[in-house]
Amino acid sequence: MFLLVYLKHLFQGSKFDRYLRLIISYLAPYYYRNSKKVAFTNETKFIYICYGGLGDCILAFPFLKNLSKKFNITILIDKKFRGIDTLLNDDIEVIFYIKNQILKELKKYSKTNKNIILIQQSPILEFILFHIFLKKPSTIGFLYNQNQLAFEGFPLEKKEIKTDNKFLKYSILEKNIFNITSKNMSKQHNIIYKSKYQNLKSSFIPNSSYFILSPTKDSNWSMGFLDYKIYANFIQKMIENTNLTPIVVGTTIDKKIIDNIVKNLPSKFKPINLAGKTNIKDLIGLVKKSDFVVANDNGVHHLSNFLNKKTLTLYNFSSYKVYNWPNKNSNYIFKPLYNCMPCVGKENGPFDNYPFKCPWNIRCKYTIDEEDILKKLGELEWI
Repeated sequence: MFLLVYLKHLFQGSKFDRYLRLIISYLAPYYYRNSKKVAFTNETKFIYICYGGLGDCILAFPFLKNLSKKFNITILIDKKFRGIDTLLNDDIEVIFYIKNQILKELKKYSKTNKNIILIQQSPILEFILFHIFLKKPSTIGFLYNQNQLAFEGFPLEKKEIKTDNKFLKYSILEKNIFNITSKNMSKQHNIIYKSKYQNLKSSFIPNSSYFILSPTKDSNWSMGFLDYKIYANFIQKMIENTNLTPIVVGTTIDKKIIDNIVKNLPSKFKPINLAGKTNIKDLIGLVKKSDFVVANDNGVHHLSNFLNKKTLTLYNFSSYKVYNWPNKNSNYIFKPLYNCMPCVGKENGPFDNYPFKCPWNIRCKYTIDEEDILKKLGELEWI
């Protein structure tokens, strides 16, 4: 797996990478024919592998929580996201993995769990490896296309999905699983599970009302955020015109970007800078108590929407049609001033959500400015 991760970073986004994925996608239906036939019993478990960023995991959590109320389910989560499992129900088995050792973890799991159904989140080639190390179980999900549900090991035909929105796709997947599974596979009792995150608190919460700004994207991306000065101007105007305290959040890796934003501010307009100071549980506590959240299309945007917090997402490179949540509190700004926008979220084929190499010096980072954000917040009556 270490070699696979290395090669992925080496060739990611290249023509070689693209053609390899297309070839494997073409051959995948022939491979998946060897999946085990589904056999529903009370011992059957669903297994879901959170493979991607923090936001990719959280986006699937409402679906997984609903599934766990009726079926036994195991979820594998990258160890670096430890703490995000507090958003899940108590009865969900969570296994934390190290990315370079995930195949070893899957092999170990398959030895003690013989009757499993794999839920595939994306038609990417890594899932074929996961499937092999799980000993080729019945598989349901997005095996070949982002807009198609496939059922390998089930006596069912593929189904086309008409929406591009990932949240709604999971809802459709949930309905299909409930429709095709046998009653004797369901849990024999109904339990009301309390959410573990409800009592989470953060020591970083100020005494005054505040909003959260999340101005970064995963460090592997050269896009996904606006120009430094736009965030700085927005913070300054919020301090000048409202009674809300700005709190800027980010990881240790994000600290350099956030420091550049703060450097563009006069000393009397400094926000509370928590870059690199919070863990995921702190972040959950902060988001819960905030007035609202302003974020890029990132993990904080998905976390805030999961918590049904007032959320304004700033889209420049990615598609709001794909990544926005259908909550009433979920709002966004997207100004496609260039015909290349969005550059991520348009693919339905065998490509994961990896960084696009922009030939235009990420010109979309200037498509939204502080006035756009302030105007939208005013229209929403959040300020």
